[in-house]
Amino acid sequence: MRRPTLVIASLMFLTTIALAKDVTYDFDKGVNFSKFKTYAWTTGTNVNDELNHKRIVNAVDAQLTSKGLTKVSASANPDMLVAYHASFDRDLEINAFSTGWGPYRLGGIGSGSARASEILVGTLVLDLMDSATRVVIWRGTASKDLDSKASPEKRDKNINKAVGKLFENYPPKAK
Repeated sequence: MRRPTLVIASLMFLTTIALAKDVTYDFDKGVNFSKFKTYAWTTGTNVNDELNHKRIVNAVDAQLTSKGLTKVSASANPDMLVAYHASFDRDLEINAFSTGWGPYRLGGIGSGSARASEILVGTLVLDLMDSATRVVIWRGTASKDLDSKASPEKRDKNINKAVGKLFENYPPKAK
């Protein structure tokens, strides 16, 4: 009887990991973020897919605009430079199921099965840099399991949601 309980607990734990979305941020505590009013894009590690590249740039532009920043050209001496870095990795998800009755070690009857499948995991790193020093002053990272069969609307929604979560902590609160 302990074995099915252990399998169910393990499955719940694995499912939680598979569904988790990680968003973190870090920043330079010595920077006065209120001095930044303008920004321009600089080169990062962009996705090769032009449609998703535009989705990411548009989502970041919308968030920065909502934070009071104005986008300018790189030649207009912006206060801040923005770059994103995207990467993809594969993870393994294991789903298991078991059934049975009777005490495990006393001849109980049971059966089980397990299936492993690959999951595509995407990570988006957003760097905000002081344009005068070209040093990163704020970095946000978001990771999520991706659905390669998602509709364009779902991709828009996922990217906007991830970037929105990244900017929940920008500008950092002064302490």
